[in-house]
Amino acid sequence: MKKKIVKIVKVVVIVIVLLGIIGSAALGKMIADQVMYQNKDNDTKSNSVKQLVDIWGYDLDGFNARYQGTEISVAAEDGNTVPGTFFKADSDKFVILVHGAGGDRVSVSPLAEQYLIRGYNVIAIDQRGCGDNEDKKVTFGINESLDVAAVVEYAREELGASEVIAHGQSMGAQTVAIYASNVTPGEVNAADAIICDSPVPGMEYMLRSVFADSDNEEDFYNAGTNYMIFVSDIASKLLYKVDYDDADTVAVVANDMLPTMIIRSEKDQVCLPEKVQEVYNNIGTSDKTIMSVDSAHIEGVIDDPDGYMEGVMNFLESYGL
Repeated sequence: MKKKIVKIVKVVVIVIVLLGIIGSAALGKMIADQVMYQNKDNDTKSNSVKQLVDIWGYDLDGFNARYQGTEISVAAEDGNTVPGTFFKADSDKFVILVHGAGGDRVSVSPLAEQYLIRGYNVIAIDQRGCGDNEDKKVTFGINESLDVAAVVEYAREELGASEVIAHGQSMGAQTVAIYASNVTPGEVNAADAIICDSPVPGMEYMLRSVFADSDNEEDFYNAGTNYMIFVSDIASKLLYKVDYDDADTVAVVANDMLPTMIIRSEKDQVCLPEKVQEVYNNIGTSDKTIMSVDSAHIEGVIDDPDGYMEGVMNFLESYGL
C-alpha cells in the first residue's frame, strides 16, 4: 500500500511539473509575442500627429508646407527595407533621425526642422514595427540598429554625404546607441557622431517596469517580474532570436567608440534622469558629452528649440561637424 501511495505521489509531482513547464512556455510565448508585436493594433502614424499637434501644439502643416521631402527606401543587412523621408538642404552634411516607440518618422519633424534651418540634410526613418517599415517586430534597437547602419551607408554612397550624424529620441536613442556600439569608426556605415535624447536604458529594464506596474524600482525585481522576464526571455531567444541582454543600453554602450552626446531630460518620467546618466557613464569612448534640459521626456526641442540646438551645435562643431 505504501509503495502504491509513493508511486501515485510521484506521478502527481511529474504531472504538476509538466503542467508548470507547459504553462511557463505558453506564458513566455504570449509575453514575447506581445513585446515583439506591441504595435499590432497601434496606429503609429496617427499617434505621431496627435502628439505633435494635439499635445505639443506643433505646426505640422507649416512644416510640411515649408519642407518637401522625398520618399526613399534602403535595404538593411538582413534584407529589411527601411522607409524614410529625405529633406534636402544646401549642404553635404546629413542627419539621420530615429523616432521613439509608438510613433513614426513624422514625430521627429520638430527636430528635422531645426536641423534644416541650420543647413543640414535630414533623413527621417520609420523604425521596425512602426509606420511603413515592413518588419512588424519591435526589438528595442537590436534589429533596428541594422536599419540605421544601412541608411548611414546609403547617405554616404548614394547621396554624397561628407559627414553623417545619427540622432535618436527615446527608443530611437536606444537604437542609435546600440547601433554605435556595433560599428567601427571610419567604416562607411559608421556615423561621424551620434546624439541620444533620453535613451531607453534597456529592454529588460523597461519590461520590468511594465510587469511591476510600479514606480518603485524594488518592485521591478520581485518574484513575479523575475519569473515573467525569465520565461519571456527564453521564448524571445527561441522564437525570435532576440536576447534581452543585447538591448541592455547601459551595458552595450561600453563598446561605443563614436563621438557621443547624451541629452538628459530632468523632468523625464519615462526614461528617468538617473538611468540616462548611467547610460552616459558607461559609454566606452572618452569623446562624449552630456547635456541636461529642464523638460519632460524628449520635449527639450519643443520647449526651447534654440537652447536645445545651441547645445547640439556646440557638440557637433567641436568635431568639425
